[in-house]
Amino acid sequence: ASEPEAVDGKADAWVTQRHNPEADWVVVRLGSSGTISGFDIDTRGLDGEHASVVSIQGCLVADGAAVDSNGNIDGVEWDELLPEVDLAANSHHLLALWTATATPYSHVRLTLHPDGGVARLRILGTVVANPSAEGEIDLASVTAGARVVQVSDEKLGRKENLILPGRATSASRETQGWKTCRSREDNHSDWAIVRLGEPGFLTRIEIDTLFFDGDQPVSAAVHACYTEMENPARDSECFWYQIVPRTELNGNRLHKIEVTLNDVPFSHIKLVIHPDGGVGRLRAFGQRVKEIEEEAAREKAEAAAEAALAAEIGADLSAQSTDSEAAAAAAAGQPAAAASAASSPKAASKAASKQTTPVAKKHAPTVRADQKDDAERKKAKKTDKLAVRKRTKSKGASDSREATDDDQFSSRAGELIQSLTSPLPQRKRARTRSRVEDDTDEASVATADSQAKRIHRKPKSRSTTAHPQ
Repeated sequence: ASEPEAVDGKADAWVTQRHNPEADWVVVRLGSSGTISGFDIDTRGLDGEHASVVSIQGCLVADGAAVDSNGNIDGVEWDELLPEVDLAANSHHLLALWTATATPYSHVRLTLHPDGGVARLRILGTVVANPSAEGEIDLASVTAGARVVQVSDEKLGRKENLILPGRATSASRETQGWKTCRSREDNHSDWAIVRLGEPGFLTRIEIDTLFFDGDQPVSAAVHACYTEMENPARDSECFWYQIVPRTELNGNRLHKIEVTLNDVPFSHIKLVIHPDGGVGRLRAFGQRVKEIEEEAAREKAEAAAEAALAAEIGADLSAQSTDSEAAAAAAAGQPAAAASAASSPKAASKAASKQTTPVAKKHAPTVRADQKDDAERKKAKKTDKLAVRKRTKSKGASDSREATDDDQFSSRAGELIQSLTSPLPQRKRARTRSRVEDDTDEASVATADSQAKRIHRKPKSRSTTAHPQ
């Protein structure tokens, strides 16, 4: 019951035993995750059995988390939401926080110091989508943070019933759905605008008419838009797209309709019924824009990490290949730079760009050992021939000088003998002749010497410049 009432003389409340050495506690899983702004602690019907001091903690965990005997959850730390406060008997306590919590919570723990009873506990706040939810979810559900911002009529059924979790039940007629009054006008229609929990890409719409058999609408259509405002009616630039055409509805049935315009994000949907009637639940399934963006960013980061890893592995393999080829080249007597350039085109182009012309001339020819020995033998043979030629020329020059000296000595001796034996005129002529011959002999000796020296003289290069005659 919404209000605590005594049943058979017993309080409609949670009451613990007395004289406990430790504090009593209870863990409550909230109907939806959300931020918390206040608490409603009710002790009505408890006079003398109420808890005198209480405190409240909160945490955010996935559904199905196990609670141990001490009120703790493995790997989870409880945040203090409400410090210890005093409670009065048979009273209604409304406690508001100065500011709403920045983070959402899914579980709260009420602690009694040390024991006592509490009739009702209500947590006040704003529902937000569960951050752990993935894939296709009902973005129009109250558990995802959706809200019905405006309707044309709700006299026979509250608008909030449209987005409640689960299907309608016969146990509570108040929560069976949204229902409008009968219309007496032609072309009449009623409508309800729902703000989705988060903007998303819609894939399917569900219209449930359970418990509405005979008073369901004749037909319905669904429109959608995107705006950052709470109510699209206040956005003059908001444009509504028809994502579900006008479709006939049957009573007491769940209608599933696929959305073809699923590549455009939407923040609000509008259910339009013709002409009036009741609808139990309205659901809009899709994927959150934030999740898709996070998934794209995650894929991009993974791709970048894989590319970096591949580049690192490639660099290591290239370095290992270069080292192995350098070792093989060293063993074969080939320069390591040539082996590296031959193995990697990139390294070859880099080496070619850095290599200069003298280095290219120096390392371009490849001389074998036998060719080198032949060249050295030819060079030594040529050197020996030149030495023999020089010795031959020097010997010929010395022989010619010796022959000239002998001839000169013999001619002078003959002239001396002849001058001693010949008469005076002949002697005079002999002297004259001898002087002439001496001059001639001296000239011949000079000529021989000059010829001998001319053998060693290097020829002068002729000048290409023409001299005047």
